[in-house]
Amino acid sequence: MAIDAWFPLAIYYEDLPEHGQYKAVYIERIKQLRAGSGEKRTSETASWTGDVHKVDGIHNDPVFAWLTQQIERHVLLYLKTLGHDLDKIELYIQRSWPVIANKGQWVSRHAHHNANLSAVYYVSIPKEGDAGQTRFFNDKKSNELSNGIDSNMTEGYSEYNAFNYTHVNYYPTEGRLLLFPAKQPHDVLANQTDEERISISYDIIITARQNMGQATPEFLMPSPENWKKFDSRLRNTLLAGPRIDVDETPRPV
Repeated sequence: MAIDAWFPLAIYYEDLPEHGQYKAVYIERIKQLRAGSGEKRTSETASWTGDVHKVDGIHNDPVFAWLTQQIERHVLLYLKTLGHDLDKIELYIQRSWPVIANKGQWVSRHAHHNANLSAVYYVSIPKEGDAGQTRFFNDKKSNELSNGIDSNMTEGYSEYNAFNYTHVNYYPTEGRLLLFPAKQPHDVLANQTDEERISISYDIIITARQNMGQATPEFLMPSPENWKKFDSRLRNTLLAGPRIDVDETPRPV
């Protein structure tokens, strides 16, 4: 008998040995950025996330140059392992932001639909206790033969394994880098300790190269070098002018 497990989710991780050299500097800079970001815009049970507080340009901050370089290197290794032809693509860091979770704070389920690839780097993790795991959800459930069979009411599985898992947890490790598909639904469980959990997230875009040889960018975003920005003068003129009247009268189909 043989069963092949196809279509696995590829989560990349690497512990960066130099992280200790940058920890104190990164913590100080992140707290400076948080202090200057204004009032917290999310609930008290939610982690402070820079992306919703206009602190989303970590990759342009010279203080984080080492981390950004590490992100670029490991993203290339990850994509090469997944079989991507690096000669046909360009990569862009779209945005990056710090996340701070105090006791009881978490990040609700979401996906980064604006990007192709996401990364998280753990700057500082509490020394003891449950700091809150990153949880990736198996949203496809390819082997779920009866919808909802794993529910609390039915409890239809006698054991969970790679064929029927509903989610997988990654425990935070200081100095660890995680890479994963941006479209993958995930959340971050609550920090149960009295210390802060501090991490940095990156979103990365994949586009076609301007010159792809015989290939075409049919299923890649075309190179930004070929884009044309709308004329801002036209936009401003239209914004200042009257709105177009829309006839909302129902019509028979």
